[in-house]
Amino acid sequence: MVQPTAEVARVIGAVAKGDLSQRMVIEIDGRPLRGEFLRIGKIVNTMVDQLASFAAEVTRVAREVGTEGRLGGQARVQGVAGTWKDLTDNVNMWRRTSPRRCATSPK
Repeated sequence: MVQPTAEVARVIGAVAKGDLSQRMVIEIDGRPLRGEFLRIGKIVNTMVDQLASFAAEVTRVAREVGTEGRLGGQARVQGVAGTWKDLTDNVNMWRRTSPRRCATSPK
């Protein structure tokens, strides 16, 4: 049987390597996790989902501005707080001010 702590380590290790596709299984050997292990599993999966959502939005915004030259859209990341909300807000502030910077930059 895989221990729940090994499963946490597997997912966190994947995130540390930039792999946001891994999720913690909430069932081990056909038995659902319970108690603190279930709570930790849900928290880890929520963290990975929010990181993946944030990364996808930043990538989308960068592609729209950098490759397609589109200005003015906003990053939308549901359910983030703290540093992730601050980063999302900063991406949006950068996006809002991009047209002004482009218009005033030296040619």
